[in-house]
Amino acid sequence: MSFSQDDKNIIENARTLLSEAGIWDVESDLESLVDRYLERNNKEQARNEFMLAVYERCNRIPLGHIVNSINFDGLPLIVGSGVFIPRTHSQLIHKWIDKESDIPFNSTVLDLCSGCGAIGLAIAKRRPDLNVVCVEYDTVAFQYLVRNINRLSNLSIKAQALQTDLRDSRSLDKFEESVSLVVANPPYVPERVSILPEWEEHHPYISVYSGDDGLDLIRTIVTQSKKYLKKNGWLVIEHHENQQNNIRSLFLKEGFSQVRTIMDENFSDTTGLSVITVGNK
Repeated sequence: MSFSQDDKNIIENARTLLSEAGIWDVESDLESLVDRYLERNNKEQARNEFMLAVYERCNRIPLGHIVNSINFDGLPLIVGSGVFIPRTHSQLIHKWIDKESDIPFNSTVLDLCSGCGAIGLAIAKRRPDLNVVCVEYDTVAFQYLVRNINRLSNLSIKAQALQTDLRDSRSLDKFEESVSLVVANPPYVPERVSILPEWEEHHPYISVYSGDDGLDLIRTIVTQSKKYLKKNGWLVIEHHENQQNNIRSLFLKEGFSQVRTIMDENFSDTTGLSVITVGNK
């Protein structure tokens, strides 16, 4: 293979890092990584793998589960079978934080139902001063979360991972009245609703469905977030466009002010609109 000088420099740096890390077969590992990310050596094998991926996608396996990665808000995240694949829709949360929120310097942020960590890590990238805690219950998703946090720490993007069950009303008591922002993209599909097979058949059930009306976990999050938030702290929840009236009512019932629903077609796609509801304690 013929490499540019820049590629040669990267490969040599990788060789040094692998050696220093104590990898037992540096050259074999390096060869595989070069073949995967810089230039495929075996073109026939590459074509076969390409067509296998195409066949899997035709069977409606989510693309992220096939290629095991996704770019979210400029972040290269590891994903795979057993974890919810973040969607562009969630980037509306970051637009709102950038343009309209007033999250104080050095504040604590909770990213609930974090999954692979996309929303929390994107906040940490944009606001490195914040103390971002990514909260996830499912064991498989938590493994991806920890991996992404460790991986992106090499780019100086810092966050913490916490595995706990939000349905336990005391699970986050240590954060009582200490948080400036709670964000969540929880499961919100009603259990009897049929959706695209990518989500209905190939995503973890608990990351998609939440009770008869899809609001079971959202009710829990709205109620409990009041305990964690400081005065003037914000709650932001992503949801389906058809749920906006019910979710605003939940916010208002718990005493949140400045409650409003925001939609943005720039982050939407053919599966639906990008929608969040925000409220201030």
